[in-house]
Amino acid sequence: MRTMRTLIMSGYVCCLGFMQPSQAQTVPRPVTLQAVEDSFLVKNYLLLAQRYQTDASKALIRQAKLWNNPSLSTVLGFRSMEKPRPFDIGRGGETQYTIDQLIQLAGKRNKNVQLAATAVKMNEATFDELVRTLRLQLRANFYNIYYLRRTEKVLKEQLGNLQTIVDAYITADKKGSVAHSDLIRLQALQVGIENDYADLKQQELDAQKNLQQLLHTQDFYDAILQPSDLASYTLDKIQLPQLLDSAAKYRPDVRIAAAQYQSAGLNYRLQQSMAVPDIHVGATYDKQGSYIPHFIGLTFGIDLPVWNRNQGNIRAAASQVNAVQQQLLQQQSVAQSEVLTAYQRIVALEKRYKGFDLHQFQGEFDTLIAEVARNFSKGNISLLQFIDYFNSYSDNAKNINKFLSNRVNAYEELNYATGQELFKL
Repeated sequence: MRTMRTLIMSGYVCCLGFMQPSQAQTVPRPVTLQAVEDSFLVKNYLLLAQRYQTDASKALIRQAKLWNNPSLSTVLGFRSMEKPRPFDIGRGGETQYTIDQLIQLAGKRNKNVQLAATAVKMNEATFDELVRTLRLQLRANFYNIYYLRRTEKVLKEQLGNLQTIVDAYITADKKGSVAHSDLIRLQALQVGIENDYADLKQQELDAQKNLQQLLHTQDFYDAILQPSDLASYTLDKIQLPQLLDSAAKYRPDVRIAAAQYQSAGLNYRLQQSMAVPDIHVGATYDKQGSYIPHFIGLTFGIDLPVWNRNQGNIRAAASQVNAVQQQLLQQQSVAQSEVLTAYQRIVALEKRYKGFDLHQFQGEFDTLIAEVARNFSKGNISLLQFIDYFNSYSDNAKNINKFLSNRVNAYEELNYATGQELFKL
């Protein structure tokens, strides 16, 4: 029994180390985060659509600056009811022409231009908000792919090593050299790790799918990260009060709410100016119908604000200003609370990260597993102890990579909460 165990574990110790996963039908393409983001900014359909929306709103500024077109009207003589003569505009006939130009008073035209400019600000902020949201999704999926694939490699290695042991135990079980119950325990361990590997693979496929949808491609990616890429993720130069103040002013969704508030104020002033009637100025020509032939005259017209002085629209616009102001205050409060929450989450994670050298721990755990394998081959520990250590090794790899993924995503959450690129690669 001990000789057979020694042979089995000798084969296990020799195969310790990462095994290369078999090549899939679609080979993942190595890619950096910067390359993914560059592709995202030029390929994402939602961003392209929002850019067109911004261009369209800019065109409306030019439209708001234009004057109203003049209107031209004419009267063509038909002589009289007794002797009608259609289109009698000849020598003895009658024609009349009037041209009229609307002139807006009380700064209506300028206020409309300002409203159009505010709409541009709103669309630009909407574009930034879309970038902010989609970039968080992009980076979260990129980092998830990176850390999931790292964990998958460990489990793939463990499955390969375990398969070697199981195969040897199957052979030994047929000869009666080992207890059949030991083989069952090893196979149960193998099934558990295979399930964990399948779960991780499904999570990776979900992240790959999300990345493909953001980039509008069918490629699969192998996320590439260097230690220097993560060096910028630190709170050393971050001041929380400045973050809170900045988010309350410059975060895209706050800027949208601020633009809406500004637009409501401009609309209120526009509605007030609408109470001032506009004037019509023009000229008229009358060939035969006036007290002298070929009469020309200046026309002037204005609406009399007797009943309608735009009272309802003014009151509604004033109420809208108050409503939008409260929405702005609410959005600022939400932004600051999200910044505070994201910041505190990083602080909590950093305490664990700095207080525990994960990389050193992983190296020591690798050494421990090798020692466990050698001691198991010598019969110094039981099969149940070996299985327990084996499970602990797999769980350790999953937990470390999950923690590292949570840490980097926490920093990206703070980027998202502030609406800034605080941690540039």
